Amino acid sequence: MQKLEAKTLYIELVTPEKRIFSGNVQSVWFPGSLSPFQVLPNHAPIVSSLDAGILKFLDEQNKIVKYAITGGFVDLHNNKASIMLEKAVSADILKLDAVKLQLEKAKENLNKTKQPEEKIRAQKELDFAKACLSILQEEN
Repeated sequence: MQKLEAKTLYIELVTPEKRIFSGNVQSVWFPGSLSPFQVLPNHAPIVSSLDAGILKFLDEQNKIVKYAITGGFVDLHNNKASIMLEKAVSADILKLDAVKLQLEKAKENLNKTKQPEEKIRAQKELDFAKACLSILQEEN
């Protein structure tokens, strides 16, 4: 008996505050901790950590949807992906002036921080701000 091939993936994007997206998509691109990667329907099971960067997916209407994220994890099996994110911001709500200010503050925090754990947090915020700026630059 031949197994049917799925044409979509079901994904759920969840932050500590709320579920920000759930639905079927054609593919997902992740900022993996070791390297960026893409997942298509019928992908082998995977669990991966995610770094700050851009998470994007192609929805069923062929629209690319983008989120800037600070990091998290993805657990994929049987064409279902649970994506747990620390923080995620939709490209639709990003504003250039606010992102530029966020980027400057993140740079200042990284430069003045001395403790290793605080440096890691500050670097993550800087990477997140850079991802936000990158999304805005891609849109124009």
